[in-house]
Amino acid sequence: MKVVPQLFYKHPEIEKILVDGLSCVIQKTVQYTDFQNQRYLASHAITLVLNGALRVETPEGEITLVNKNQMVLLPKGMYVISDIIPKNKEFEAIVFFFDSEITDEFLMSFETSQHTYPSTFLLIEYEQNLKLYIDTLITLYRGKHQNQFTKTKLLELLHLISISKKGTEFVHKLQSIKNRERKNIKVFMSENFDKPLDIEDYAYLTGRSISTFRRDFKSKFNISPKKWLIEKRLLRAAQLLKEKDDSITNIALLVGYENTSHFIKAFQKKFKISPKQFQIRHRKDLLI
Repeated sequence: MKVVPQLFYKHPEIEKILVDGLSCVIQKTVQYTDFQNQRYLASHAITLVLNGALRVETPEGEITLVNKNQMVLLPKGMYVISDIIPKNKEFEAIVFFFDSEITDEFLMSFETSQHTYPSTFLLIEYEQNLKLYIDTLITLYRGKHQNQFTKTKLLELLHLISISKKGTEFVHKLQSIKNRERKNIKVFMSENFDKPLDIEDYAYLTGRSISTFRRDFKSKFNISPKKWLIEKRLLRAAQLLKEKDDSITNIALLVGYENTSHFIKAFQKKFKISPKQFQIRHRKDLLI
């Protein structure tokens, strides 16, 4: 699973126009089709497709297709995303990531609504006001590294969408995201412990504040979420090391460790042996 926008910051072919923590504006241009790309959005995102198309699927199987000159609101969470490239052309998109601090400030101007929407996605028309805003943004800030304006420009984008044809629906959608439904913590964690996510991410994805998540988790598992995740991931790693003749880096990634050295240290602390030595020992046992 790829975690964005963090991954985009390291990608040499993705242009960073404005960046402030997990809030940013990036321009993505690719010439190869990227199918079945599992991603975790660490911030809410609005994607404008300028060329090609975007296929997005939720873990529950809900699918949407975003065509050229369409925008889509994607709440923070897990998706399978495919960039669809026209023949002999390239896929191009502008992506706006904005954290909950920005949405909270934006929503202060609106009365609380209890509207709920069955669909995860909201497609937004690329109206003239939005086109002028984005053209000006790219012209003024591309290559300038004036990141102190990131929050201001993202709030401006949210305002412009709020006065567009889909404005009321957009505001209600953001409000419903803020008041998201709680998920069964035991089922969700058992299915997703191997994702490279932090406790804060799991809290959000299960519809809880961090404090409530920790309390609910302890009542279900009788252990802290951090200790449980380490134990669960390392036991799964040990199983994979016995079964797969794979690199230690790939095994680490499969159980949610993006930093291989952190994985090796944690594994050695638990099993009193390095992952490589553990793998060699059990491969020998299989050959005997």
